[in-house]
Amino acid sequence: MALGVTFLAISGGNAAYAANAKMVTVSVDGHIQQVRSHSATVGDVLGVAHLSVGSHDLLAPAKSSPIKDGGTVVLRRGRQMALTVDGRQRTVWVTATSVQEALGQIGLRATGAVLSADRSRGIPLKGFSLDVRTRKDIQVLDAGTVRRVATNAVVVREALMQMHVKLRPHDKLSLARTARVKDGMVIRITRLDGRRVGEDFAIPFGVERRADSSMYRGQSKVVRFGRVGVLHRKYLLNFVNGKLTQRLMTSEVRTAAPISQVIAFGTKVRPARSVSADGLNWSALARCESGGNPRAVSSGGKYRGLYQFTMGTWYGVGGSGDPIDASYSEQTYRAQLLYRRSGRSPWPVCGKYL
Repeated sequence: MALGVTFLAISGGNAAYAANAKMVTVSVDGHIQQVRSHSATVGDVLGVAHLSVGSHDLLAPAKSSPIKDGGTVVLRRGRQMALTVDGRQRTVWVTATSVQEALGQIGLRATGAVLSADRSRGIPLKGFSLDVRTRKDIQVLDAGTVRRVATNAVVVREALMQMHVKLRPHDKLSLARTARVKDGMVIRITRLDGRRVGEDFAIPFGVERRADSSMYRGQSKVVRFGRVGVLHRKYLLNFVNGKLTQRLMTSEVRTAAPISQVIAFGTKVRPARSVSADGLNWSALARCESGGNPRAVSSGGKYRGLYQFTMGTWYGVGGSGDPIDASYSEQTYRAQLLYRRSGRSPWPVCGKYL
């Protein structure tokens, strides 16, 4: 009889121990798994799940945070990208799982850009290489005419090939064929015909500003793009023993007049509520910055809480202690104070969601 009582006591203890185990949801790059354990902290849960956190990973909450039954742990793996933008290479780390999301994280505006991979393509953990060719607006002066084009070329040679511009052996470019194409660039082509030379010079265009009562003060937009004019000069070249001895200008004609660029600027006074932080989508900003977790901490420990404050910024808006120990409403209130002071600039990637 005593042996039976002892067995029942042991069985009851095991059942109670199992019943006290916590069920924790672990999300790794969006993949969900359930972990059952008696872990006290997030770090303990990760150990049970055989998961490690790298220096470029994002974990929320922090390893040292306590975990409760029904809690959630979010882990986003860092991925190394070999990024080439218009021929310039650099290495960046992202926690994005797609090319489109990665472009947003690194703050690269890719409107009109040509990418080496589809924007919806996933980024593997082992790393990824991406080539980006941005769109540039350029103007080409050729034989007295102006062409304004948008191109994704990296160097001048590629831009001319895309435009089907052919250069003869004696023709001259104002820039080296290997010069990098830049937005707003003007490329001049000098055509050499025997002993007579025609050369084009750009006539700068003016800028006209027009008031627009439909836009707020501080806003502006280009109503009409400017176009440079063309001054075409012809020269007579005299050679002695194969060497140029005289260069005479025989004519000067303005073959194209410059067209002014028109910029509209706003004159309408913004309503008083436009400077308020009320009415903005703070939950969307929080989801982007921390996954909506008020105790989120970046892998390096520098950025903390719902809106990834630095300690200096937190104190600067009147906060005390650690942001992750403050309530959701307290963190949102301090973020609104920061917005009134600095606008979206403290959140260069996620601020667009406000």
